[in-house]
Amino acid sequence: MAWTTFWAGTSDGQPRYYQFSFAGCAVGCGPVAWGMLFGWADRTAHSGLPYWAPRTGIYRQNGGRGADAVAPTTQDQGVQNMIAEIRGQVSTFCAFGSGATAPWNMSGAWQYLNGRTGAHLDTHYNVLGIHETRLANYAASSIAYRKTPAVIGTGWLTHYPLAWGYRWQKRTVRKSFLWWSWSEEVTDTQFYVNQGWGSGGDGQWIDAGTWFAGELYP
Repeated sequence: MAWTTFWAGTSDGQPRYYQFSFAGCAVGCGPVAWGMLFGWADRTAHSGLPYWAPRTGIYRQNGGRGADAVAPTTQDQGVQNMIAEIRGQVSTFCAFGSGATAPWNMSGAWQYLNGRTGAHLDTHYNVLGIHETRLANYAASSIAYRKTPAVIGTGWLTHYPLAWGYRWQKRTVRKSFLWWSWSEEVTDTQFYVNQGWGSGGDGQWIDAGTWFAGELYP
């Protein structure tokens, strides 16, 4: 069956950000995911897209709170300053050399936006790390209807990538049990993600199951 596919932007517009060492530990995928989403929104606002145009100022010179600037797609010191600031706001902690962020702390990234822009964020999660359809729907709706990427969670406290593509398909599956047989229609759903490994839009399709959804609104 054919896939129905939705995109939030293009490959060229995806930030190529990645983790770096901070205070003797990896800075964390949570701060990087928010950084990529904020960088994407800032660039989209500067592009003049009506939905985001009023929200320039998300990224400022050298990642600080000074003059307005356009967020770069490649990582530089300013981007690292932004990600490091977000790291403190979402209470990322060091766990065996990796930076881990609890989902209930991810909403702390609102502090980065405060005083820079009128944009705001929202988060939804399952406290036990269980995948829920409602959580996938938050991210899917952001991509399909608002054309805005969303942060999702893959693996409990393991990874937060940025989803910027979504697709679904229906297919018929033939099943049988003893002498009975029947057909069932199933729906497959997938997200296309920027993993935050510096590859930007050169991501991959993954199953749309998630235990976290973080959305950004202008």
